[in-house]
Amino acid sequence: MLQYAFETLKFDKVEFRVDERNMASRKAVEKIGGTLEGILRKNILMRDSFKRSYCCYGILLEEWDIIKTKFFNGF
Repeated sequence: MLQYAFETLKFDKVEFRVDERNMASRKAVEKIGGTLEGILRKNILMRDSFKRSYCCYGILLEEWDIIKTKFFNGF
């Protein structure tokens, strides 16, 4: 999907928003080269009245070639 976003759709950036508490997903995004750009604190009010915070990760177009080679074996 990253390849499609950057190489076909010509996106400048792909952003991931992950629940602050979801450490497995956060580590997965970091493992593929996502950079933590910030945390949107208590950004979403859930049905149970819990206020969820999101971690915002991003990959920029200028980072894509390095990430593609390093994490995806150049596909």
